[in-house]
Amino acid sequence: MSRNPLYLGLIACDLALALLWPSFWALLFTPVGVAALWWGAIVPEERYLEEKFGDEYRAYRSRVRRWL
Repeated sequence: MSRNPLYLGLIACDLALALLWPSFWALLFTPVGVAALWWGAIVPEERYLEEKFGDEYRAYRSRVRRWL
């Protein structure tokens, strides 16, 4: 269902904590954390997997969505 279930869970936890913590700033900076995760982990990881596994990874990527 998802190529990144761990990252999806991390984002859900970050959002939940931001909503539970009575701080506007926590909620405001949640997208910054998501962007950092995206560019710092997901993009390099997918690039590495494509280089390592080639067509097999591209086929997997076409079958399975990144999120949900």
